[in-house]
Amino acid sequence: MIPLTLAFAAITLALITAFVAALAGVGGGFLYVPILTLIFGLAPADAVGTSLVVIIFTTLAASVSYLRQGRIFFRSAVLLIIPGMTGAMIGAYATTVVPGAFIGILFSLIVGFLSIKLLFPSFPLILPVTSGPSYEEICNDCFSRSVRHRIFYLHYLAWGFVSGLASGMIGIGGGVINVPALVTAGMPVHFATATSTLVVLFTSVTGGGIHAFLGHVAVNYAMFFSTGALIGGYMGAHLAPRAPERILRAGTGLLFAGVALAMGISSFL
Repeated sequence: MIPLTLAFAAITLALITAFVAALAGVGGGFLYVPILTLIFGLAPADAVGTSLVVIIFTTLAASVSYLRQGRIFFRSAVLLIIPGMTGAMIGAYATTVVPGAFIGILFSLIVGFLSIKLLFPSFPLILPVTSGPSYEEICNDCFSRSVRHRIFYLHYLAWGFVSGLASGMIGIGGGVINVPALVTAGMPVHFATATSTLVVLFTSVTGGGIHAFLGHVAVNYAMFFSTGALIGGYMGAHLAPRAPERILRAGTGLLFAGVALAMGISSFL
């Protein structure tokens, strides 16, 4: 059992992280993994597995709120979930052969590039796939807003697999890829946030389950972080519709940049 002070710190940090993650539509792993490695001293693989277990609770609480708001594009979510779960399984097993330092460097690179994409939307990091079969989906939310969105199946299948692979290997949940992929495809950011959150729930269950099987989950930290995550995730999802889209994008981008820099430096030390 970890000391009471560490338990309180874990719950508090998880609450703050889950709140920010729910606002941004990501699983929270972009902060859970650095916190678990840099502050609590977990090995990279254990931090990844523990992060994914915590993300399950973060996205579960947030998804309930988003379902009530009616902002989830369900067909888009399914097209991301299927390849995402496959990628998460592959990524989780890959951590058994990939060195811990490499996991940290990969984490830093992915989060760093995504910060650039959020801060500079025209940066061609996640390219849209606009060929092949497509389908138009309509979403009506509780705020009397109706949004039409055209789904190109190949775009969702490709980026869904990439986000799942990253989720299983570096513990970021996949939302940091899902949200830019959905926004790039033309989905409004608040709807992309809600849809991504549901997708991350499924990929995290898959990746977290594999990591638990491999023994990569620190149960004590998972328990305390999940407690804070449930509260923070619900609060963040509740306030997300009121957050200005421009500020939300810029704030998340700056946060990603700082986290990427910290993880990159620690990986070389």
